[in-house]
Amino acid sequence: MDQGELFDIPNPCKGVCVSNNRGFCKGCLRSREERFHWHELTPFQKYQVINLCEKRRQKIIAAKLAKQNQVLASDENPISPQTELFKDESDHKKRPNPEALITPSSRESLREDNQIQLFKPDQ
Repeated sequence: MDQGELFDIPNPCKGVCVSNNRGFCKGCLRSREERFHWHELTPFQKYQVINLCEKRRQKIIAAKLAKQNQVLASDENPISPQTELFKDESDHKKRPNPEALITPSSRESLREDNQIQLFKPDQ
């Protein structure tokens, strides 16, 4: 007698019970026939089904990793890690001082125009 025959192999159902696009359960990755006839299978057949499910799971994980690696490799603008908390201002373009763009004659007119006339002076 084989040691595998001494112990009952538990049902691998995860309780999800939704089929994916290939017909396998999303929870346990068994086919429809494997799910419906589970209780009729011999312990050796149950063991084979569990091995198939594990191979399917590994294949899905490998496909996800390959897709992630492809996305990372095709990314044209990789995110560079921030090496310093505060960057040096010499790296950035210096903004022109808006006060320097105003001529002295235009300053006086700006001051006069920006004042709110609450009372009109009597003239």
